[in-house]
Amino acid sequence: MGSVIGIASTRVSDTFIRQRAVSQILANQAALLRLQTQLSTGRRIQTPSEDPAAASRIISLQRLLEQKEQVQTNLRTGQSYLTATDAALSTVSDSLNEARSVALGAVSTTVSDEEREAAALQVEQTIRRMLAVGNQQFRGRYLFAGSGTTRGPFEMASSSLVQYLGDEGRLSSYSDIGALFDTNLHGSEVFGAISQPVLGTADLDPVLTFDTRLADLRGGLGITRGSIAVSDGSSTSTIDLSAAETIGDVAAMIRAGSGAIDLDVEVAPTGLKLVGAPATLLTIREVAGGSTARELGILATTPANTIVGDDLDPILRLTTRLADVLGTRSYAVVRSSGADNDIIFEADAAGAASDGIKIVFDDDGSVVVPGLDEVASYDPVARTLTVTVKTGQTQAQHVVAAVEAAYALGSVPLTARLDPLDEQSGGQGIIDVTPPGGTAGETSGGSGTAFDQGSGLQIVNGETTHVLSFADAETIEDMLNILNGSAAGVLATINENATGIDVRSRTSGADFMIGENGGTTASQLGLRSFIAETRLEDLNFGRGVADRPGTDFTITRSDGVQIDVDVSGLETVGEVLDLINGLGGGTLQARLAVYGNGIELVDQAAGSGTLTVTRTFPSMAAIDLGLIPAGQQSNTGITSGGSQTLTGSDVNTLETEGIFTALLRLYVSLKDNDVLGIQQAVGLLDQQTAVMSFSRAELGARQQGVESMQLRLESENVDLQAALSEDLDADLVKVISDYTAKQIAFEAALKSSAGTLQMTLLDYL
Repeated sequence: MGSVIGIASTRVSDTFIRQRAVSQILANQAALLRLQTQLSTGRRIQTPSEDPAAASRIISLQRLLEQKEQVQTNLRTGQSYLTATDAALSTVSDSLNEARSVALGAVSTTVSDEEREAAALQVEQTIRRMLAVGNQQFRGRYLFAGSGTTRGPFEMASSSLVQYLGDEGRLSSYSDIGALFDTNLHGSEVFGAISQPVLGTADLDPVLTFDTRLADLRGGLGITRGSIAVSDGSSTSTIDLSAAETIGDVAAMIRAGSGAIDLDVEVAPTGLKLVGAPATLLTIREVAGGSTARELGILATTPANTIVGDDLDPILRLTTRLADVLGTRSYAVVRSSGADNDIIFEADAAGAASDGIKIVFDDDGSVVVPGLDEVASYDPVARTLTVTVKTGQTQAQHVVAAVEAAYALGSVPLTARLDPLDEQSGGQGIIDVTPPGGTAGETSGGSGTAFDQGSGLQIVNGETTHVLSFADAETIEDMLNILNGSAAGVLATINENATGIDVRSRTSGADFMIGENGGTTASQLGLRSFIAETRLEDLNFGRGVADRPGTDFTITRSDGVQIDVDVSGLETVGEVLDLINGLGGGTLQARLAVYGNGIELVDQAAGSGTLTVTRTFPSMAAIDLGLIPAGQQSNTGITSGGSQTLTGSDVNTLETEGIFTALLRLYVSLKDNDVLGIQQAVGLLDQQTAVMSFSRAELGARQQGVESMQLRLESENVDLQAALSEDLDADLVKVISDYTAKQIAFEAALKSSAGTLQMTLLDYL
């Protein structure tokens, strides 16, 4: 619309003329108001409807600027935490250098007892200062507690022990949209507050169950969920497994999707098993170049009646049952004609001991009321489990109930449950009676060994021995909770490969070990810290075994027979045990200690003398192997149960190799005037000083990264503000010009309208 619109004065009514005049005035007023608003606010548009495209860009830019502003706040806050941490590390570094100087000064042989006592007091003050730094707070947050920022991470567990109560959690903040940076260093990486792990050397190898997730198979690689093609030579069924979540889902989908192909599917302890009807040969192929069948281990291009899948190797999860580790249980799937009547019989423990048990359903006339009279019994000689049934009336659920009742009484070695792949209505299908002389099924597939939950294990941390039992634990999570919740001061986790358990000590200044408690629990978990494979060079904190050419020590049996032992050339504890057993003539056994750790000698010679180990001076081998206490020449056994036993000490104890351990060891060594201990503590201090240098370097790199990010965000903010200004801000020069023009047009419209509206008929006469 132009600034001034002419008002026709012929052939139109006076009403129309007035309406046009008013419209013109209102339009000019609206335009003037819009320009006045732009001048007063500095914004080009006030509502999105004025310029929808620009409004969309403006909203996106404003949101992005708000996010960037929050990121800048995060960076400033994170930088303040990093700066406070850097100041704390500076104090730690200075204290380490001071403690090292004190230790080096105390090593000299010319230092008096009073000077060493003073040095010990100085180290004690350093420990207290370190505790204060370790528990330092900044802005309401403990700097070195990991993710648990509301509780002080360090406390004195005793006069010579420090315990770390924090964790190894990272506290992260956004340094940009979608980018995180760490704002803390936890106590483990700064102070070495958690020991290196006792690595679980055993693969617990969980069995496959119906509920095992596909994502947990193949060592955690998972299964690509696609389609597979199953064929019996005449018919082919394409089965879509894309919706499957568990291996049980896969088995059910294969069974349901096989169509005209007659087959059964089992979830075996290690993988899938497909069995075709008699004389039916099956093949399984990929679909459209997929990999699902291969990953499931059932790819079979050669026709076969039974396809046994590969081991799917599930990983360890918190929910893994302890009954499902270290081996597979013997089992048998007994199928009857029809549906809702397949039964799985299974041993209660891993191992092959229950393989070969035959299962029979026998109608001997004793069952009068089906569901009440069925009885399960076991013949250990014939290795046969028999269930009495009534032909045509006993249901699968009746058999399961009879077997479970007998198992609860301990009269049968197998449990029974309905096959989830066949169950429809709780096992109401009728079972088939076993023909005379035949069997309904036979157990197989047992392997490995049952986990020893009852014995438990021993953990020594400092001067205290903690006995932990897992008798009431059901899952891996229960076991970890028992370990972590104990007073042993340990941190137990599933290892990074999800195959076993790692255990670390939270206590500084203490010797740490894991041993047996009369059973095999620690060994089965791979957690025993003193084993046959332990290398001699690693004993005694890496000092090894100091032997000499010739006899290192002599073992005197109770019958007076002396056995000279030379450990020269031996490399492992197991080789030492084998050597002694070979020399012992069958009446002297060398083994790992049944309780705790160490080498244990058992003398069954039944002589009148005493089992004794005597070192050959100057060899230190017997002491370094733990068979003789330090400072003594010999050690004698204890008579027990008709034999004599000598249990050596654990010489492969571990420690938390951190700052507090170094300082506490140094303090104790100074108090005891132990020069060797002082030297070892100095070595550990040097090691921790290097670790501290790396920590400070990493912290400095983070601070530089934050500063660089802040500069980049400031530059980016200028660019974003410029882009926003182009769409949102008004061009004041143009607005003033437009406003002046509109004002002139508005005045002209008022004059024109006034002149027109005052005209009468007389103006035309």
